[in-house]
Amino acid sequence: MKEHNTEISQHPEKSNPSWTGVVLTPVAALRRCFFDSIGQPVAPLLSEEVLQETLQMEKVSYRKRLFCPMVTLWAWLSQILAPDKSCKNALSRIIAYLVSAGQAVPSTHTAAYCRALKRLKASWVLGLVRKTGTDLHQQADSHWLWCGRRVAVVDGETVLMSDTPANQHQYPQHKKQKKGCGFPLARIVALFSLSTGAVMDGAIAGMKTGEVNLFRPFYQRLHAGWVILGDRLFGSYAGITWLAQQGIDSVFRLHGRRKTDFRRGKRLGRWDHLVVWQKPKQCPPGLNKERFGLLPQSQGVREVRFLIEPIGFRTKPVTLVTTLLDVNAYPKSAIAQLYGLRWQAEISLRHLKTRMQMEFLYCKTPEMVQKEFYIHLLAYNLIRSVQSQAGQHHAVPPTTLSFAATVQHLRMFVTVMAVMGDEQRQHTYTLLLVLVATEERLERPHRQEPRVKKRRPKPYPWMTKPRREYQLQSSAA
Repeated sequence: MKEHNTEISQHPEKSNPSWTGVVLTPVAALRRCFFDSIGQPVAPLLSEEVLQETLQMEKVSYRKRLFCPMVTLWAWLSQILAPDKSCKNALSRIIAYLVSAGQAVPSTHTAAYCRALKRLKASWVLGLVRKTGTDLHQQADSHWLWCGRRVAVVDGETVLMSDTPANQHQYPQHKKQKKGCGFPLARIVALFSLSTGAVMDGAIAGMKTGEVNLFRPFYQRLHAGWVILGDRLFGSYAGITWLAQQGIDSVFRLHGRRKTDFRRGKRLGRWDHLVVWQKPKQCPPGLNKERFGLLPQSQGVREVRFLIEPIGFRTKPVTLVTTLLDVNAYPKSAIAQLYGLRWQAEISLRHLKTRMQMEFLYCKTPEMVQKEFYIHLLAYNLIRSVQSQAGQHHAVPPTTLSFAATVQHLRMFVTVMAVMGDEQRQHTYTLLLVLVATEERLERPHRQEPRVKKRRPKPYPWMTKPRREYQLQSSAA
């Protein structure tokens, strides 16, 4: 990036107490500003040494320039967390940090920053997501666990993106929409920690790839002793057996095509029995036939059924299948309660799509869309790290803290922490954790809210033909 001739007359030791007697290069000054501000919540997980090690593992080599991988990563994270997610806003923050460190003012053109974003490796960003999420999950306080077990919840959603030819080719729009009138559509799957809310893995693909096939590559990164929780899509014979072979228990809702008869099997209680599932004769779509052939011919599972009685609605029976076979350690009521907590994954996806505005990805190419998805997950884990630390210091389960309030406090505090001394910064961050710990969500079970809007939208018609045809029609008129 080219620099203007204008030089800032201040010296680093005068502008920032934490840099007393140290003259830093622009790159070192930026890295310190970002580590001291937005990097503070994940400092125990992503130190500068850890980032350097992960870069070496990914075989990333880079020249000594202003936008090195670490500066680019922190700048993009700050861009995702800001209300204004433009590249211009991120570059303005970089310029402000350089000015505060007594450095020269660089060019205000975003071209160099955008090229730096393209140079980031998607696998490196995803690796950081997996590391931060798994570390937060493993470090969760024992009081936050379910029956002493660490539970991971899997769920999927869809996202839209910029309507470019490259995105349309990789992520085609819905087939019922006219060409040029819709947006590219992608399916995402994420694995969340039930105790901390952190995302431990994520995947994105076109709509032709199902959630189950997106989830299967996650298996090799799961840990023995975990419990996987999910809806009926994931409760297949192959999925349950594959997880059981790795020492991982599962709790899924019974698929609608599979029928159960509680008069058979070993009875454990009312609507609670042990049965043996037989291996399907045909390999499921998307599963490797060689891997399917290695699965055992049968698998013992436990099926339980309970009733949901929503106020004002009919009673609804729900049947679950699980490999938690010990009725004393895992009674039916505990399993029913666990499945009710599956809604935490829906809430986490809502935080990502609505609060963090991931519902629409703005990058123009599939490669950048993939990285934009991963950087949202990493920024989400940064917020969950703040909540986890606040919960540990103040004995509050992190999933009961307000996500929106945490984002609001974090945005305000990171701005001032970048220019503070070490002692003052630690005191300020401690106050941030106190504020976050006081922002507990109200528990409102069985709340019913109508899904309606009061404000009327603008009376514009829907787009029914490509934009170019509208432009030609207007010019002809």
